[in-house]
Amino acid sequence: MNPRRAILACVALAACQHTDIVAADRVGDGGVAPYCQGSGPPVLVGDGITVGDADGAPDNVCTGTVAVRTFVRALCTCEDYVTSTRLTTDSFDSAVAPYTAGGTSAPVGTDGLLMSSDVLTIGGDLAVAGAGGIGALAAIDVRGDLAVGGPLGTGVAITAGGDAHVAGNINLASLTVAGTLTVPDTATLTGAITAGATVRAPVAVDPPCACGPTDLVDIDAFITSQRADNQNARLGLARDRLVDYAGDAALDLPCGIYSLTAIRGGGALTLRITGRVALLVDGDVAMHAPLTIELATDDAELDFMIGGILSSDQPIVAGRADHPSRTRLYIGGDGTIQLSGNDAIAANIYAPRAGVELSGTTELYGSLFARRLTQAAPVTIHYDVDVRRADVACPL
Repeated sequence: MNPRRAILACVALAACQHTDIVAADRVGDGGVAPYCQGSGPPVLVGDGITVGDADGAPDNVCTGTVAVRTFVRALCTCEDYVTSTRLTTDSFDSAVAPYTAGGTSAPVGTDGLLMSSDVLTIGGDLAVAGAGGIGALAAIDVRGDLAVGGPLGTGVAITAGGDAHVAGNINLASLTVAGTLTVPDTATLTGAITAGATVRAPVAVDPPCACGPTDLVDIDAFITSQRADNQNARLGLARDRLVDYAGDAALDLPCGIYSLTAIRGGGALTLRITGRVALLVDGDVAMHAPLTIELATDDAELDFMIGGILSSDQPIVAGRADHPSRTRLYIGGDGTIQLSGNDAIAANIYAPRAGVELSGTTELYGSLFARRLTQAAPVTIHYDVDVRRADVACPL
C-alpha cells in the first residue's frame, strides 16, 4: 500500500489513529519478486526432504507443493488421540461454493491409538495405525473407510460408510459396514456385525500421518534460506521490527517473501495480506493482545512459517472462512500451542512437533496436523478440499 494511501485510509476510518503502520510498500508496482508476475504460492529454497525425495539436495520448492503433501486430512496426529469430547469433521470445496454442512471428504488419521468417550462423526475416512487400536465409550460414525491397526471396542455402535479393515479383535454392541469387512483369521468378533461381505485375511495399517523424521517439512531450512533473500527492503521492514513492539500495530504485506526474527508485543497486531505472501519468522510468535491475519484481496494467500511456537492469551482471527485453503501456518517448535474458543481460525495448521491444546468449543475451517491434540470441549473441523490443489499454479 502506498504510504500516503495508508495515512488517508486511517484518517477516513478514525479507528486507525492509534495504530502504528509498521511498514508500507515504497515501490507500489505490485511485483518486485518475479513470481509476482504470475500466479500461485511463493517459491522458497528447500532442502529436498521437504517434498519427500529425501536426497538432501537444495531444491526450489513451491509452497503449494508442500501444502498438497501436508494437508491431506482434516485432522492428523502423530501420537495417540485421546478425547473426552466430541469431534466432528466435514468438508467443502471453496473453489466451488462457500461452506455447507455434510461433505464427506474430511478424513481423520492418527499414527497412535484412538480413545474416545464422546461421539465422533467423521466426514470421510478414519485411519488409526497404532497397535492399541480404538477404545470407544461412545458411538463412532465414519462416513468413509475405516482402518484400525489393532482391536476395535468397547461395547458401542460403530458404523463405516465404506470398507473396514481391522487388525485385531472386535468387541462392540454393533458394527455396521456398508462395504467389505476384513479381519485376520485369529480375530474374534463380538456383537452384532453387519457387513456387505466379511473376509478373513491379514490386515496392516500404514501410518496415515507423515510424522517420520524424513517426512517432516523442514521449516527451519525454509526460514534460514530466506533471511537474506526477501523483499523486506521494499517495505523498509527491519527484521526485528516486531520484537517488543508497543501499542497496536499493522503490517501490510503485498506479494513477496518477508523475514522477521520474532513477533511479540503489548498491542493488537494486524497482518494485512494483499498478495501472494510468505512470512518467515525465526523464533516465537507470542501474543498478549489480539492477532488478526486478514486476506484483504481476492488473490491474497499466506504461507506463515514460524520457527518457534505460536502462543496467545488473546483471540486469534486468521484467514477467510470462504477460502481456508489460502492460509497455511507451519509451526516448527516443540512446545504447546494453546488456542481458545474465542479464536476464529480459517487456516491449515501444521505443528508436527507441538501439542495443540483447545480450551473451548472450537470450530476450525481448514485442517490441523499436530504431534498431539488435547481438547477440553467439542471440536468441529470444516476441511476445505481446495488445499489439495494448492500446487496447480506452481511454476515448478
